Amino acid sequence: VCIQVFFFRTGQNWGNRAYFPKADPALDAAEVLGSFLAQFYDDKPTPRTILLSHGVEDQELLAEALSTRAGRKVAISVPQRGEKKDLTDNALQNAREALGRRLAETSTQGRLLTGFAETFGLKKTPVRIEVYDNSHIMGTNAVGAMVVAGPEGLVKNQY
Repeated sequence: VCIQVFFFRTGQNWGNRAYFPKADPALDAAEVLGSFLAQFYDDKPTPRTILLSHGVEDQELLAEALSTRAGRKVAISVPQRGEKKDLTDNALQNAREALGRRLAETSTQGRLLTGFAETFGLKKTPVRIEVYDNSHIMGTNAVGAMVVAGPEGLVKNQY
């Protein structure tokens, strides 16, 4: 699953970001997107308008909850034509491409981990690898660092 978020403020595109929430494959797009929205804006400023490529369950209730949290009206809509529809189509295409890249990276990472297990004679393919580096300058200014990798690549939030 990939959800592409475009950030527009005062009519200008401030960039976009792809999110890959873990979701039960049995859930449909509306359920995943609705859950994502509720969590996404929990700790971020909520815009006045949220455009979606797909409708979500309890869309009015979600808009009302976001409005209450923001202290002003928040509208959630699924554009059917025009410029706003073009924006959501663009976001949907970006999400497809980002998901394709992520799947390719995950596949490559899986092969690397399998090769790692074979090289070191491990019975199982590792699901987490931690790499530590401890350095110093002539015995002073000691510093240590750790990076973490798993089946989906580097796990930056665990450094």
